[in-house]
Amino acid sequence: MAENFIAEAFSLLAIGLIVIALRWVSRLMTVGFRNLAFDDYLMIVAGALYSAETTLAYYVGAKWHGLANNSMTPEERATLSPDSMKYKLIVGGSKNQICGWMVYTSLLWTLKTCMLIFFSRLTVGVSNMKIRIRIGAVLLAVSYLATILSMLLSCQPFHRLWQIYPDPGNLCYPAISTLYVAVVITLNASTDFYLMSVPLPMIWQSRLATKKKWVLSVMFSGGLLVTAAGILRCVLILTAGASGAAQAGQWSIRESFIAVVVGNLPMLYTLVQRIQQYGSGSLNRSNDKKSYPLGSYKTGGSSRMGGKKAKKFQHPLSMPNDTAMDSDERIVVDSKQESGPPPIVVSNDTLPGAVHGGGRQHNTGIRVQTDLHIESSDDVDDGASRKNPYHRFSDSMG
Repeated sequence: MAENFIAEAFSLLAIGLIVIALRWVSRLMTVGFRNLAFDDYLMIVAGALYSAETTLAYYVGAKWHGLANNSMTPEERATLSPDSMKYKLIVGGSKNQICGWMVYTSLLWTLKTCMLIFFSRLTVGVSNMKIRIRIGAVLLAVSYLATILSMLLSCQPFHRLWQIYPDPGNLCYPAISTLYVAVVITLNASTDFYLMSVPLPMIWQSRLATKKKWVLSVMFSGGLLVTAAGILRCVLILTAGASGAAQAGQWSIRESFIAVVVGNLPMLYTLVQRIQQYGSGSLNRSNDKKSYPLGSYKTGGSSRMGGKKAKKFQHPLSMPNDTAMDSDERIVVDSKQESGPPPIVVSNDTLPGAVHGGGRQHNTGIRVQTDLHIESSDDVDDGASRKNPYHRFSDSMG
């Protein structure tokens, strides 16, 4: 059984690290090294924490033989010699459990932070989203601090967490502490639900196609899997009895693996789309482009572009009547067509999958594009309309 878990744990670790590496490949292909965001670097920290957690879970069985200071009778505690090997294994196993809880909690909250930062980019320009992102940041900070402090301060003095005799009580059983389990499962689930509440309402009130809405909803609801795994882990820890220490290590690895995959799923989806587009030859590899700040063009109802009225640009995820004029938006004009009326593309580079002029995809992912044909009364001759497809507005999302 121990050999099977070791193989499982390190296999999941290898897959998890590959997932993180593929995320980086996707981001480098999408935005380049100079435009990587804080969450991309933070994901490296998550990979290191996941590696440390797997190592600690391995030590639970391989080095400490699944022992901790729980599930001992009063007679065993009273008669166990401090010089015995079992005593040392119990003390070492209990300390290992403390470290395991700390690393496990830090990993989950690091992944939550990465997801929140991603949402902050995804919702740039959508009204009322900035305050929700800030609330999420405060919620993550407070919940993480509360979880760590509950582990550090619930059993005092601290050395009682590995005390054997006299019996320190359930609060000082790091492997199966009821308080640890209750705090982690409550705050972990509540923060996951809040993170899911950030993009989902926005997606379903947006102008995206219904199919796209379902795809995004499933992708951003991965937190449900993490929450379910966390609940299952806590139930098994509380009901495992003497094997609670081993169960804690094993299920923390499984839950963390799911969290790593879910946290990187949007970038993996983007990478898959880009590969498919390369395979179908749909990407235009032309690099001959010039960028102009969106602010240099007025997009109000009465403004004109090339002498013709331009409709107000709206974020593809914005609600009806919302506006989305942000500094991250750019107008990209194909320089080959500068001599004549160029196709003008309005895009948002902060969203994965922004499409730039000439059809070249700067980022990749789910793309929503709206082509607007703009005419003026001057283009009508003897009742016949002459179409002028000079201006093209394109909003793109991942």
